[in-house]
Amino acid sequence: MRPLFIAFAVLLLVVSGNAKDVSKADSEQNKANDQTTPENPSTRIEINVGNPSDAAPSQHQEQHAIAEAKPTPITKGEWLIAGITAVYAVISYFTFGAIKRQANIAQRSADAEVAVQSPWIMVNIEYTPGMSRTLGATREKGGPEIHHTDFVFRFDCINHGKTPAVITEKSAKLIIVTKDTLPAKPDFSDAKVFDNHPEPLAAGEASKEKRDEYFSAPGYQGFDEWVVLYGVVKYRDVFGRDDRQTTFGYIVTLGNKIERLPGYSEYNKNT
Repeated sequence: MRPLFIAFAVLLLVVSGNAKDVSKADSEQNKANDQTTPENPSTRIEINVGNPSDAAPSQHQEQHAIAEAKPTPITKGEWLIAGITAVYAVISYFTFGAIKRQANIAQRSADAEVAVQSPWIMVNIEYTPGMSRTLGATREKGGPEIHHTDFVFRFDCINHGKTPAVITEKSAKLIIVTKDTLPAKPDFSDAKVFDNHPEPLAAGEASKEKRDEYFSAPGYQGFDEWVVLYGVVKYRDVFGRDDRQTTFGYIVTLGNKIERLPGYSEYNKNT
């Protein structure tokens, strides 16, 4: 019994010693913390007097600023990408140019094909059988006598193209002018519209019904003058163009012959 009591006493002393050591160590640690930590850190304020520029930058900041100021060198990969982009741009330029040239060639070919297949209306003029030049004179309410020259012409239209057309309007004008004084371009502003009924014409077909029309011009023809009949026939074609027209110009000689007007291309033109 006694040995057991002695052993228990020894064990109690050992435990008590260890507890004191631990308590001492904790006390020293808390003392060290109290020395390094401000008593009231939340109320401690540092005030720096002076401008920010007065503070000298650190060596690390200076090196960082110099590194940012220096241009970044172009890498081999970036040079390669730039070269590939330039080559692609050159190839694209020539490719687009070739495409544009091909498109222009195709457009010209299409226009040429349309021109070949288009209708072409021509206008022929002759005297109405039994009718030719008539000289007349009129006087109104005691006024001076007015001379005029009268004709009755027969109009015949022919489609010389390869596709049908529809004639929409016919107009003409008769004048007497001094030779070589006819304007280079015809003036249709006061031309007489003598037929505005639609007239279909198949390829190679002539008008089924020829049109006879009366025209008069003031005055009598002199030796140095022309009697000129000119006009325009408007039509549309199967390609959707409704602004097609044919101009025509004829002169009547002193011998009453009807001839094409020479030397004035605008008076005999297809568009």
